[in-house]
Amino acid sequence: MRRQTACKDPNASKRRGATMVEFVVVVPIFFMLLMVAMEFAVLGTIRSTADNAAYEAARKLVIPGATAQEGVDEAEFVMGVVGVSSLDVTVTPTSILDNTQEVTVNVSIPYADNAMLTPLFLSDVVIESEITMQTERYGGIASQ
Repeated sequence: MRRQTACKDPNASKRRGATMVEFVVVVPIFFMLLMVAMEFAVLGTIRSTADNAAYEAARKLVIPGATAQEGVDEAEFVMGVVGVSSLDVTVTPTSILDNTQEVTVNVSIPYADNAMLTPLFLSDVVIESEITMQTERYGGIASQ
């Protein structure tokens, strides 16, 4: 019986070296693209949640008897759901009375303080969302 021997390719080690070089070049680029995608995903999540936080805070404020602090607390609660801890919520007017016609809520979030990774590309970005709503106060006079 004849025994077969494996054919050894003299260029196989050269191809392995080329594969290693390609790997070393491609992997850092791949991970950088992955980090950029994650950073933009976090930015988009914070931006859309800021819109929702401003809306929910304003909805809380248009109800008779609400205080500006309740709106601030609501916005902070909504932003806390996605892990945002550093934000500035401004309610206008600061004192909501029975004759207040409308309220404005502004949510401002510095992205650098709330990024998942070190914000390499978006360190100076401030996410802002503002909404103005008319209140449900009518001064006790029902319109016909």
